[in-house]
Amino acid sequence: MSQLKPLARREFIALAAFLTAIVAVSVDLMLPGLGDLASDLRVASGNDRQWVITTLMIGLVFGQLVFGPASDAYGRKSTMLVGAALFITGTLICAYASSFNMLLAGRFLQGFGAAGPRNGTVAMVRDRFVGEDMAKIMSVVMGIFVFVPIFAPMVGQALLFFMTWRGLFVVLGVLYFLAAIWLLLRQPETLENPKPLQPRALWQATLSVFGNRCTLFITVAAGCAYGALMGYVNSAQQILQDTYQVGNAFALWFGVTAVFISSAMFTNARLVNHVPMITICRVAVALVCVLSGLFAALVVIIGQPTVLVWIGFNCAIMFLLGLTFGNFAAIALQPFGHLAGLAGALHGSGTIGIAMVFASTIGLSFNGTVNPILYGYTFTAALAFFCIFIAGKASVEA
Repeated sequence: MSQLKPLARREFIALAAFLTAIVAVSVDLMLPGLGDLASDLRVASGNDRQWVITTLMIGLVFGQLVFGPASDAYGRKSTMLVGAALFITGTLICAYASSFNMLLAGRFLQGFGAAGPRNGTVAMVRDRFVGEDMAKIMSVVMGIFVFVPIFAPMVGQALLFFMTWRGLFVVLGVLYFLAAIWLLLRQPETLENPKPLQPRALWQATLSVFGNRCTLFITVAAGCAYGALMGYVNSAQQILQDTYQVGNAFALWFGVTAVFISSAMFTNARLVNHVPMITICRVAVALVCVLSGLFAALVVIIGQPTVLVWIGFNCAIMFLLGLTFGNFAAIALQPFGHLAGLAGALHGSGTIGIAMVFASTIGLSFNGTVNPILYGYTFTAALAFFCIFIAGKASVEA
């Protein structure tokens, strides 16, 4: 299946990236409007606005547990289209929300629906590619996935001159509708051997996936790394606009750090030709741990950094984290080509579930300083390093 014509391969990568990027756009497009949203819906605490992000990710966790097995039984394409329909429905609820709780309900449905295309995309990649080839494709897909949302806060900021925050949700609905049409018209089904939904078989398959020590510990490591990233994203608007008072330049500063994540993923697509995937992950998280620990100590001694120093430091951290994401998925799913949908769902749900615990803890600990982010980077990277070490031993023993 990997012997695709170059044009078909490029279009496949573009579609896969577009489908997954909309999840990130769903977060980043809204960031400039969180202040207005919180004001209009009378959100009491400043930190409570972070639930606009967290609730979507919670929906994504539960959605993958449903769409993963469904994609193995009914096909990638049909479940992705159902998910897109649910996402658009959730978007409309958000656009017309009359209360904060109603908006959060819409965000949950957005996340639940987005799990269909997100899980289906990873499963389609696994249907066609394995090992280093999958890591290369996932790195390119994730690179585009991050690169596109770089501009989302800038676009969101510009759109707010012409519409309210409610209009931003309408834009999201239109984007997902276009993605669904592209999927419907251009992407053939990649699942060759559907597996009926049987509870006993699903349970045995789940035990098989999480019974693999390498997959289990890599999933935890991925959750730690993604949790560090999302902890920063959760607090980015408050840090840059409230603490550093950058105003409308928020989108620019936020985009600068995102550029480094994207460039790292494209770098990794080449690096895996020469260095084992697990080695790249191990070195990257070790450097995150060391750099964050040292920077945290300096902040305690010297005081809070300037905005330029903070952005420079974050660029380095985002680059290192960006080297890991495509590799984590490829390592975790490599033994489970016959269960790509379920394995992808369990890995994805586990990753995001663990990440949300760390991200929420980091984000809700925001106190007007960068300290909670630094402590979060250091702890999650140390835990990820330990998990990668255990996964590497399990892989060698296997």
